[in-house]
Amino acid sequence: MNDSWIETVEYHSSHHNFKKIPQNSTMPQIAFCGRSNSGKSSLINAILGKKELVHVSSTPGKTRSLNFFLLNKKIFLVDLPGFGYAKASHSVRDYLEEVVNGYLNHVDTLRILFILCDAKRPFPEEEKNLIPVCLKRNILPVVVRTKIDKLNQKEKEKVKKESLSLIKEHPGLACIHTSSKNRDGIQDIRDLLKEF
Repeated sequence: MNDSWIETVEYHSSHHNFKKIPQNSTMPQIAFCGRSNSGKSSLINAILGKKELVHVSSTPGKTRSLNFFLLNKKIFLVDLPGFGYAKASHSVRDYLEEVVNGYLNHVDTLRILFILCDAKRPFPEEEKNLIPVCLKRNILPVVVRTKIDKLNQKEKEKVKKESLSLIKEHPGLACIHTSSKNRDGIQDIRDLLKEF
């Protein structure tokens, strides 16, 4: 069910060239990034209360552009291309990495970067490296461990310890454990968006 403050959500545009992305000083951007199998599309749909606003592909790695959605006509939600997918060619992987890094270094109005990772997998070094970059640029980094419903209690405790360790290492970092299926953590992310 939608929060009452989520009035409108609509697709805005897609871009393969990060230099052509829409930027408006009065419109903050909130971006989502992660590996191609991190559950990014499902999470965004759950947050917005939409079933198919962001296409959920059966084949990871289909998102290859910067996809912009307009929330309440004043916030850009940006779905970044999934990176690090093993079955993609080296050239495609290099291209996706260039698009994501280009966006992060180019955009001036990015306020939050949600860094997604499947909770059953170790948190990759590449994603860890994004945290200090965000903090240096006054962007709030939020580590989102997805698919938490697929873990047993022991595994959940392990992920919780990993998150606490990351926060200790990077003061200012936020960590949220989510499940698009069980709605765990969805309200926590909505509360962050609501601040804008």
